[in-house]
Amino acid sequence: MSKRETIALRTARTLAIAAAIVAWIAAAGARFAKAEPADPEAKAAVEFMRTVMDQVNPSLSVEDGYCASALPWAIYTHSGQSELDWRQVFALAWQESRFDCHAKSRQDRGGAFGPFQIRRVWESLVGDPRYRYFDPELAAGRVVRILRYYQETDRFTALYRRGFRFPLLCLFNAGEGRDVNMEYCRAIGRKMDVVKRGWTDFRAGKLVAISIN
Repeated sequence: MSKRETIALRTARTLAIAAAIVAWIAAAGARFAKAEPADPEAKAAVEFMRTVMDQVNPSLSVEDGYCASALPWAIYTHSGQSELDWRQVFALAWQESRFDCHAKSRQDRGGAFGPFQIRRVWESLVGDPRYRYFDPELAAGRVVRILRYYQETDRFTALYRRGFRFPLLCLFNAGEGRDVNMEYCRAIGRKMDVVKRGWTDFRAGKLVAISIN
């Protein structure tokens, strides 16, 4: 095979891969468009989340428009299916990645991936978190399974009885360790307060202004 033919073959393969990626994005967008909420409460929640995301991470809609559009609906639907408060799951994405679906961290052993920074220590529960970690649907499905797991533990009950405001979110950071990261608990607690106030204002027709980093 000549050099020209080799280059042509590589170019063809690159174009084929690019076309496959474009097709996947288009298909994902079509699935999301069909799944847009019809229920007024769901529609309002999704719109509110997008409003907050635009203020917290304004570049997201430009750099990853699909994530900016799809993540709120994925959070709402998966939270509802697992009987979790979507506001807590939303605050978790804010705390962990500022809603960045492509976020990756090497600080944790094995890494942490996606908008919820899911670590490989949870692999036995949710599968390999590296697989399409940027997919909002997969990420939301994985994180609610983790939260439901911790919700059924004695540690959750103990933290609740000790007066922790958001014990489930604190446990997400603590993992299987016995110590609770109080700094993390306070930080995500502040975000939850902002989300709760913002949601109340949003439903009342007031302007939602985010003032916490």
